[in-house]
Amino acid sequence: VRGRIASVEDHGCLIDTGLASASGGRRRAFLRFENVDPDYEVVDDDGDEEMSDEDEESNARDDKGEGKKGARIKLNPGRVYDFAILPSNVGSDASILQLSLPRTAALAKMRTAPSMMPVLSSLQPGMLTEVSVEAYARNGLCVSFHRGVYRGAIDEDHLGGHRGCEEGKGGNGTRDKDENQGMWWKGVFRGRHSKFTARIVAVDTATKVVRFSIQPHILALRGEFAAFPLPVGTIVEGARVIRTDAGIGALLALPDADGGEDNEATRLRENIARRMDRELGNRLLDNGEYSAASGVRTAYVHISKSMDAPPEKKDGRKKNDRRQQKGAGRTSEALFARHFSVNTRIRSLRILSTSNLIDGIASCATARSIVDAHVLTHADLVPGRLYRNVPVVQLLDGGGVLVDLGVGTRGVIPTMHLFDKASHGSIGGGVDAALTAYRQKVRQAKYRVGQGVDVRCLTVDVRGRTAVLTAKKTLIAEGEDGSVISDYGEAEPGKIAAGFISKVDGTGLTVTFYNNVHGRVSSRCLASELGVEDPRTNYTVGDVVAARVVQCDRRRNRNGDGGYFYQLRLSLKTAVEERPEPSVEEEKADGAAKAREGAVPIAAGSVLAAKRMKVLQLVNCVRRDDGSPTYPGYAVVAVKSKFLVGSRGSDAVEFKL
Repeated sequence: VRGRIASVEDHGCLIDTGLASASGGRRRAFLRFENVDPDYEVVDDDGDEEMSDEDEESNARDDKGEGKKGARIKLNPGRVYDFAILPSNVGSDASILQLSLPRTAALAKMRTAPSMMPVLSSLQPGMLTEVSVEAYARNGLCVSFHRGVYRGAIDEDHLGGHRGCEEGKGGNGTRDKDENQGMWWKGVFRGRHSKFTARIVAVDTATKVVRFSIQPHILALRGEFAAFPLPVGTIVEGARVIRTDAGIGALLALPDADGGEDNEATRLRENIARRMDRELGNRLLDNGEYSAASGVRTAYVHISKSMDAPPEKKDGRKKNDRRQQKGAGRTSEALFARHFSVNTRIRSLRILSTSNLIDGIASCATARSIVDAHVLTHADLVPGRLYRNVPVVQLLDGGGVLVDLGVGTRGVIPTMHLFDKASHGSIGGGVDAALTAYRQKVRQAKYRVGQGVDVRCLTVDVRGRTAVLTAKKTLIAEGEDGSVISDYGEAEPGKIAAGFISKVDGTGLTVTFYNNVHGRVSSRCLASELGVEDPRTNYTVGDVVAARVVQCDRRRNRNGDGGYFYQLRLSLKTAVEERPEPSVEEEKADGAAKAREGAVPIAAGSVLAAKRMKVLQLVNCVRRDDGSPTYPGYAVVAVKSKFLVGSRGSDAVEFKL
């Protein structure tokens, strides 16, 4: 029985099983410490701490016998486990159930005795019992259990394997005359293999439906070893159709891997299948036909993702037929049956999902638009990555462009990211103001619906399913050499990358890169390095600039929450002269030359001649509430190094006046 640890007491744990009692409330259960397997550790804390990845890995290694001795997982309030009801509770009217907590490997081998299920309502998913084959169905087996009192079924997908098609059989798309052609289990589950152990996966007492499974990962209670063939997004070629469900989809057998999938997870999955087959006494893997079927990897394609919709015919007729409009864009059953007949070779497919842990069958798509798609979901988008030939879906009213990155994953190109330079004709209206008349014409021609454009991902919000892209030519071309900053850890001093200006004010510029990484270029730096007096007259929001990383510091938040933020200093002077370290003789000669030119040493008391200072910034004084000054104001001035003796490595030296 599955339960949740409600609290940890002095002698054990209170368990919430969710079972109804005779009085109408919930039946209480208790787990004593002496009934806990030694592989578990009781932790007396009040926090709802979830199992960490290290605990799960440690428990998994220990269940396989590969972990070190003493490896334990924690017991604390909030955790959910599968418990075993102690035999002392059978036939007892005690209000509190006594439970034990064995290891997963020991729990997977616990059988349910016939005396423990006198009525159908006592059956629970997860019970392990012996079944006998009564009949062979076209989609599985009909079985009986509890000495023939109850009957259930095992679906074809839960027999532990699938039979692949051979070359040249059934490939003409016609129905085979032998109705038992695809019933490979009819030759396996007979004789000594007609009785075996299976686990209940579903019970419906109203309709008296009971479903079993002999999948290895279900028998072993180890869902992480479900036989998923390949990770999501993988493209597979040369699959074959082994079953067709009319109007629903088709089951495909994937080709054998060329040794590339011989990894640790595959070997562990095979070892668990052999171990459970031996320990439960089924011995099904001794049958050669079943052993071959257990090694077939499968994926299922739904009819909606099997083929792309044919283009609409423009015959000039009025589209007033509701039935025709309702079926537009759908794959007809006749067309699907013709292209996905049994043993038909599929050119290529793409794995879409591996989340079906019960059946262990991956979901795939064979439509060309999905197979050739750049991404499947927003989670596959990577900030800073380039995506080529992305089709335009819609021209938005605000001036932006909506594009389709694949399988319904759409992104927006804002107005200011359509062109390298900002639209100076609409500066007064803000960043999102309407484009000028000329750029409207260019936008209509360059970004017409259906046209493919190259974009680069700026930001992505997986939870909100939104993505912001850029089509600026400079940003697309600059990132091809790898000079892309999408994380503050990549902002190394001296690195040069292209970004766009997101803010301009009197104190400087804010340059934004990818994934919301942004830095600051001060007005003092612009004046000393580029001679820019007022940034607002030379730069506009949306302009593309090349910036050099000066410094990136990680600082702690001042609010005391323990968080951090990054302070990135940038410079628009990308060409930095690397001057060699001068020798002692060169320094003396340089100092003498500067002295002859009227330069003064950097020392207190030195007098600087007129017109050799340049004001960079004026800082106002800070006053108290009563008006008296607290900190006096000052000016930041710059003096070129040729007027100073003893300065090196910079063109100018800043002073406070």
